[in-house]
Amino acid sequence: MSERLRGRGIRRIIALALYYGVAFYLPGRYGPLGKLSERLREVLCKAFIDEAGDRIDLGPRVHLGSGANVRIGSRSGLGRGCRIYGGVTIGENVMLGPYVSVLSENHRVDRLDVPIGWQGTTPLQPPVIEDGAWIGLLALILPGRVIGEGAVVGAGAVVTRDVPPFAIVGGNPAKVIRSRAPEGAPD
Repeated sequence: MSERLRGRGIRRIIALALYYGVAFYLPGRYGPLGKLSERLREVLCKAFIDEAGDRIDLGPRVHLGSGANVRIGSRSGLGRGCRIYGGVTIGENVMLGPYVSVLSENHRVDRLDVPIGWQGTTPLQPPVIEDGAWIGLLALILPGRVIGEGAVVGAGAVVTRDVPPFAIVGGNPAKVIRSRAPEGAPD
């Protein structure tokens, strides 16, 4: 392994340890030391996730796993308690409300002769959340789903299918409620 890659690996491990050991528990933006806490989470996150844009905002207790397969675009934010399992690609200017969960894999259920917990997992399918989308409180995004540009996912929605650009969806399973697209714009 080259010296450069070895150095990146060590920095990544230190950043992970500091993120989950310290920054993860620091207060949110309006608590004491809020701005400092935000900045520390951003700096550490950029050191261990695969890609990070400028001015990303992570609330307290945001779980990003090891950071592998996690990409967060510029000016995007993840609210308090968000959980990313396995990976995700988040565009620019995206907002994830508090306690949103994003799944990239699931348990296999193919065999009846083997307990589900022993069957392993499905292949990794990180969801994609395109530019300008807003995901509401406690929403759940299932593996491989695409949330289109400018879409809104309502609080508590369970996204089992792709969401068209500029659609507003809600419910379980999430269904299109209406479109935010300007008149005459293609759907």
